[in-house]
Amino acid sequence: MPEIPFELLVAAFTLGGGALVAELVPKLLRRLLKRSEPSRESYGEKLSRLTENLTKSSSEVDEVLNELASIAQHREQAIKKLEIELGKLEGREKQLQQRIQELENVPLPVAEHFAKLTAAGEKRSALRDYVLFGTGVVVSTLISIILRLLGWG
Repeated sequence: MPEIPFELLVAAFTLGGGALVAELVPKLLRRLLKRSEPSRESYGEKLSRLTENLTKSSSEVDEVLNELASIAQHREQAIKKLEIELGKLEGREKQLQQRIQELENVPLPVAEHFAKLTAAGEKRSALRDYVLFGTGVVVSTLISIILRLLGWG
């Protein structure tokens, strides 16, 4: 994705804001002129009032443009963070692929020997599990009988 320079974004927003002001100011002036009753305001006073309204509108547009620029900066920073994270993940992926290749290159006799070593441990583990289960059944049965004899069961 091509990177858009910040200055270009600000220029685009400024042009858009200018077009917006050019569109809204005449409507605003027409609305103000329609509402105002024939007054004894001089043209200088009217011009001063309209200039003040224009200045207010311009400052509001500037605030909006500044906010848009700020949002653009935040998004740019977020994209940079994501790119860094993506680079880290790509490095991790390469490491994992390399480890998989190394494991694929392990000779078959070594893998069979490793399987034999772990199988013996699993058999002992299964026997231990059966002994513990049987002991648990016997102990819970004895506790149940004792509680019944005491009248609590």
